Amino acid sequence: MPAKKTIAAPTRPSRRRGTSGTAQRRPEPSDPVVDRPLPALATDFIGWLVTSLSVRLSRSASSFYMERWDIGTTEYRLLLALGVEHECSAAFVAAAADVDKAAASRSLQVLSQQGLVTLARHGREMTITLTEAGRSLSQELYSTSQQREIRLTHGMSAAQVKRLRTDLHMLIENLPRLSDESFDAERPD
Repeated sequence: MPAKKTIAAPTRPSRRRGTSGTAQRRPEPSDPVVDRPLPALATDFIGWLVTSLSVRLSRSASSFYMERWDIGTTEYRLLLALGVEHECSAAFVAAAADVDKAAASRSLQVLSQQGLVTLARHGREMTITLTEAGRSLSQELYSTSQQREIRLTHGMSAAQVKRLRTDLHMLIENLPRLSDESFDAERPD
């Protein structure tokens, strides 16, 4: 029987907050969720394909943003939304980031502890404002998100990317139809 080989775990780059430039990075370790083959049902059903893409994107983003800025995907989404809105209520930023209110509340506390947002309570309402560090990080996250999207759509023309956006919006608009029991299962020609 051959001897077992010991494989060392890949080393991960150190966490670095707010770094940019051309520093050489180590290759990212393999992610079993991102790298696994698509389930067979993804070839038959758009919902499965979109879900598989969503899970893989979310897993990749979670690892990426946690590794670089010590923030999760919920904090990332809130920071991007606040980068557009600058100052708003907790309920508004949760809706703008498409995040559950309870998850947003927990993440806003984390961002406050990290010095990225200030939280000011006015009665039952809470106003959220980016700090200077939060504004800077939000801008960096926005730029990084654009770069990641370019990588994600590699090989697609600008027209294809535009069409993909349109098609994805159409799928979202059609979601309420899934609960309509009177729908006709046949596709229109």
